[in-house]
Amino acid sequence: MPLSGKLYVWGERAKQVRDEAGVYALYNEDRTLIYVGGGANLRETFAHHLETGFSDDPRKGETRYYRREPTSNWEERVREILDEYSQEHGELPELNLPPKLPRMVARERGFYFYNEVGRPLFENAFSLEEFWEKMRKIPVPSLEFHQKRGDFARWVREVFKETQLAERIEKIYNVGEDLRRDLLSVIIAPHTAECPKCRTPTNPAKTWKMAGRPSKTGERLQLTIGFYKCENCEGTFRKVLQKKKIQS
Repeated sequence: MPLSGKLYVWGERAKQVRDEAGVYALYNEDRTLIYVGGGANLRETFAHHLETGFSDDPRKGETRYYRREPTSNWEERVREILDEYSQEHGELPELNLPPKLPRMVARERGFYFYNEVGRPLFENAFSLEEFWEKMRKIPVPSLEFHQKRGDFARWVREVFKETQLAERIEKIYNVGEDLRRDLLSVIIAPHTAECPKCRTPTNPAKTWKMAGRPSKTGERLQLTIGFYKCENCEGTFRKVLQKKKIQS
């Protein structure tokens, strides 16, 4: 059966839960279940979320309430709760699903990077996935220029209607590489994958490229592999992120 019992207000007092393994459920302002997770130490898990402001998955920033249940077999309990929820509602809680990135936009609505007024970088993005990728390599002066003007938040809000994401971007005041890191952390990474054990959306800890085995026709592919470590259950897994034909 799903979690029941007292609904607690999310806040600093959540750090005072016992040092014990268990499962927990997060709820938004409307008291709608948005996420089910678990861990070997709920006090450490809650303290981490509170201290980082859910930086690992900013979508959880809408959390206002929670329930918890102590159990040493928390991994199995998480799966049980999610299975029951899925059977009743036809899908998983919103934040147990991988984030959905918006579609590509027309060229006239894309984001065009500048170093300063009148000095284009000739780099652009037409989706949030491309936006995230560009953030990784755009020179810091360009990031600072656009962030100071509010260009990033304005584009996200007006083009994609992502109000909450725009608000999180507006609250970033760092400069230099710290600015880049903060921007990347609030925009969901394009290679987010669902943990096969507990179904938690997880970003790759590292990626690398390697040559795949030749096909029956002799065609060779370059594979991009992602290594993942789930924050929720600490399980690790790998996933092929991209396949690209190797030109002869």
